Amino acid sequence: MIFVLEEAKRGEVAKSIQCYMNDTGASEQEARRYIKDLIMKSWKKLNEEVQTLNNSPLLCKGFIEIALNLARISHTVYQHRDGHTIEDHETKDRVLSLFIKPA
Repeated sequence: MIFVLEEAKRGEVAKSIQCYMNDTGASEQEARRYIKDLIMKSWKKLNEEVQTLNNSPLLCKGFIEIALNLARISHTVYQHRDGHTIEDHETKDRVLSLFIKPA
């Protein structure tokens, strides 16, 4: 959510914060708070669903873990910046430390 204004200046597609502001007339601070709360509620719901599905014979545990890990990775990568819109070395360093140079 850090680079929202820079992206808007470049004419990129609308983001959740701008959409919420346009739809409700909320300030940027209110929109950020709403989106952050929405993310936290979504994580809570996802974790509750995972607990329910872990006892289900319909899906194997490995599939559930992969789906949950994909959500975790997406949240981590896009939480502060995406590493592509504005080039930085933080995202690259994270990927390198994970796959190429693990501790």
